[in-house]
Amino acid sequence: MKKLIIKNSGIIALVIAIGMFLFTSLKNKKMERIETASATMQNVNFKRDGLRLAGHLFLPPNFEASSEYPALIVQGSVSSVKEMMPDNYAAKLSAEGFVVLNFDYASWGESEGEPRQNENVAGKLLDLQAAVTFLEQLSYVSDIGMVGICTSGGNAAYLAAADKRVKAVSAVVPWMYEPALAEPFWGLETLRSNHEKSVEAKDHFVKTGENKTTRIFTNDPKVEGFNLTPGEYYFDDSRGGSIANWKNEVSWSSWIDWVEIFDPISEAPEISIPFQVFSTDDALIPLQAKKFYESLNTEKELVWGTGYHFDFYDKPTEINQALDAIVPFMQKHLD
Repeated sequence: MKKLIIKNSGIIALVIAIGMFLFTSLKNKKMERIETASATMQNVNFKRDGLRLAGHLFLPPNFEASSEYPALIVQGSVSSVKEMMPDNYAAKLSAEGFVVLNFDYASWGESEGEPRQNENVAGKLLDLQAAVTFLEQLSYVSDIGMVGICTSGGNAAYLAAADKRVKAVSAVVPWMYEPALAEPFWGLETLRSNHEKSVEAKDHFVKTGENKTTRIFTNDPKVEGFNLTPGEYYFDDSRGGSIANWKNEVSWSSWIDWVEIFDPISEAPEISIPFQVFSTDDALIPLQAKKFYESLNTEKELVWGTGYHFDFYDKPTEINQALDAIVPFMQKHLD
């Protein structure tokens, strides 16, 4: 009996060793797939209501214009530009066989639009619809989906509800805000004061063409800004702070849209296409991500990962985790 146990233990150990080897190999293969696969990036421009929007178009490895590829629009956090998290995700998704477009929303980065650095909910929807039209006109694009990171997860909800040309959406650590959160976040005194500043800034711009701005992010309650947040990604000169086209700046005209109008939660019941929500306990307002998911009345998927919100912008481990959910979801729903 003892000899049999030793023999079986040896077999078990061998099986475990083989299993660990296969697991490690597959894991390393997955990481290698994401980290080393290459894609071709082109600078592109397209129009929305006469405004030139500047974008990056990523083509898969071994791209052939005579073939057809599923396409994705990838957009990022509030104030972000295409060179930030959108480029990080676009390059990796393109390596998976997607044509990927990311761009600067109107008035941000290299795109046209006045006043500059202006957060505009309706305008962003028009920008996204113009991006869909741009992709539709490419002979090698088949179905179109969208990946929205942080605030663009909310913008993607608007697109999903409004545009049936889009076949599937994935929202990564999404900022699924609703105006009911305004008072708990900022307090009544700040809301009243900033509303007045926003109205005054809009009037001032119309009369003079001068754009009154403030910081979009602040990590010091004594320093004026829209959002009091640790914001490590933005304040780190080796991360978001290193991107030349990004400014920690927002038009005061934006306050009303950002705080009083932006409401992706209200869009959820209007969505009829497949929608994936990826978030974590350490994302910003994670309970809102769950609330949005529960409000969806369509084919849906909730993936709950691990990791800190801002690390999903540029850290390989967190991005890979999100991609492991996004890629099969989009492969399933896009032809």
